Amino acid sequence: MAFFSKKVSPFNLLRWYGVLSFVCIVLISTISGFLLSEFLTKNMLERDGLITMQFVQSLTKAAHGSIYFEEADDGEAKRVFENLFKRISAMPEVVRVKAYNKQGRVLWSDDARLIGHSFMPNPELMIALSGTLAVTSGYSGKPAKGEHVFDENVPYFAEVYLPIWNTRGDKVVGAFEIYKTPATLSEAIKKGNQLIWLSAGLGGLFLFAVLYWIVKRATHTIYKQQQQLVESETMVAIGEMSSAVAHAIRNPLAAIRSSAEVALESHSPQPYPEIAKDIILEVDRITGWIGELLAYAQLSFGTSSAIQINDVIRSTFETLERKMNAREIELFLDLQETLPKIKADEAPLRHVLINLVHNAIDAMPVGGKIFAKSSYLRDEGCLEISIRDTGTGVPKDQIKKVFKPFYTTKRTGTGVGLSLVKRIIRRYNGKVFLESEAGRGTTVRIRIPLATLGKF
Repeated sequence: MAFFSKKVSPFNLLRWYGVLSFVCIVLISTISGFLLSEFLTKNMLERDGLITMQFVQSLTKAAHGSIYFEEADDGEAKRVFENLFKRISAMPEVVRVKAYNKQGRVLWSDDARLIGHSFMPNPELMIALSGTLAVTSGYSGKPAKGEHVFDENVPYFAEVYLPIWNTRGDKVVGAFEIYKTPATLSEAIKKGNQLIWLSAGLGGLFLFAVLYWIVKRATHTIYKQQQQLVESETMVAIGEMSSAVAHAIRNPLAAIRSSAEVALESHSPQPYPEIAKDIILEVDRITGWIGELLAYAQLSFGTSSAIQINDVIRSTFETLERKMNAREIELFLDLQETLPKIKADEAPLRHVLINLVHNAIDAMPVGGKIFAKSSYLRDEGCLEISIRDTGTGVPKDQIKKVFKPFYTTKRTGTGVGLSLVKRIIRRYNGKVFLESEAGRGTTVRIRIPLATLGKF
């Protein structure tokens, strides 16, 4: 029986957070902007209505205008009332004034067509007749009440309904409706709303940007920790495997090599000595591979001490001098003599240099040049070591792969050399840069912060 499992795509935290947080922040900003806009509009209208009410009520009280609501008098009371209306109508931005009796019928208006009519339902009028100020606003192009059919097309209007009290001040006898086109107030409300929406928008964008940056950093950190965890688990498995392989192979190799040495020392006729040389060569190569694998899997650091990196570079090239001469490779050293001493473990750093020089030598089988340089980058606070060769180079499509474990461009390589270099330098919080072009050589630059190495 065959079982097939559906491939599950990895959860993209950053993408989901970006989409969901953007939607939520836009929603919250929109709701906040709407509520604040409504609050501002309502409060500014109520404030304007309160000022209008205080002014009209003071005029009404001074002129005893409430008598007209209390008495059916067409004589003196009507004349006083009409004079009062003319004064109210002359107020800035006032378009129309209406007076309602207790039953909600229009007693007087500067538009004679409205007198005697009752425009119900009118919630604001009922509020005013109950003794409370009521304010509403809108656009005359969208009539919401019966009396609005007589309105001219003004861009924005405000209606202030204010109660009229009797002369004793204990009973509501009618109400005034003051119909205004408050251009100044409208402009102030418009600017206030624009500021509210601009603040809500910019605040939402800023919040989204900050949170997105935090989550992006966290995602990057999680990804790096995950990679390190996977690498650590891989190294544990490789360490166990390499230890077992080394233990199983080294003893037979030692026996094979000893036998080859005995055959080589004997005076047997050809071709046995040549065969013995080949055996020794291949055994040494296998031994080198095993040692490199063990070094990669069981990387360890010893005791730090004060060292001069130029001395390590010189001694490394002295060790490999015979091999370089055999390949007819020229060496050019450019070492900054004023480099500070550092506190570090010499063995891992020497291993790094040996790996890099070995790679350079292997890239030049028929001669070439190696350029080694050391310098102190004061502005960045780090040491830089560069190894450049004139060898075969690395194709561009393979440059990103050369630091992966067990990936190699050499026919006889193990693929752990550059990966080991990167592991060692990373332990010192340093970085490795590789620049190469097929047929034109390779340059490897190492930068290690002095703060990590320890400066003397």
